[in-house]
Amino acid sequence: MKKLFLASALTALTFSAAQAADAVIYEPAPVASTSYDWSGFYLGAHAGYGWGDYTPFSPADGETGPNIDIDGFLGGLTAGYNWQLDSIVLGIEADISNGPEGKTAQGTFGPSWSCISGDCNADIEWFGTVRGRLGYAVDRFLVYGTGGFAFGHVEGGIHNSEQQGSGSATGWAAGAGVEFAWNQHWTTKAEYLHVDLGDIPFGTDSSGGSFKGDGSFDVFRLGINYKF
Repeated sequence: MKKLFLASALTALTFSAAQAADAVIYEPAPVASTSYDWSGFYLGAHAGYGWGDYTPFSPADGETGPNIDIDGFLGGLTAGYNWQLDSIVLGIEADISNGPEGKTAQGTFGPSWSCISGDCNADIEWFGTVRGRLGYAVDRFLVYGTGGFAFGHVEGGIHNSEQQGSGSATGWAAGAGVEFAWNQHWTTKAEYLHVDLGDIPFGTDSSGGSFKGDGSFDVFRLGINYKF
């Protein structure tokens, strides 16, 4: 009798345990999100190449000097902040960099433009921009357009003469780029910008009138950013 009771009890316990096991609800493990978030503050550096042209002119005399081709390698620093709304990325970015430079061969170009004492030259000593960015993100890939305010300091004129001077200038910059996020912190980008600093005061011409330079330049650069 005891054996029968013990067997019945063991059977009941086994059945109850089986029912309890069947009653356990197994929830699937949460799936980690693979979507990259572009929002946040970042710092970076960039390097590239710039090219363009500047033309010195004298408003009082109505004379235009020789066209000066400028080019050269450049590099600088970047800071910015992004806000992501679904696939749209809004941002603001500021940067500063050295700029391209160039000169013409010596020669006589007009009554007020004798580049005999030295070459006619133009040097973008440094420039910076503060721009808005509007982009479209596909996970870790971002394509964007950008535009805003440009500023800088340019030296130019006829070297080693009174017609050599320098001045600060302001203007605009616009362009586009692509950026890729390697992980949550590091991104790299390729970017094109057109920069126009407007008319730049270089000094006085040979007749004592104002002497200016007018032109613009293009920039292609690669950059690396660290997002906090």
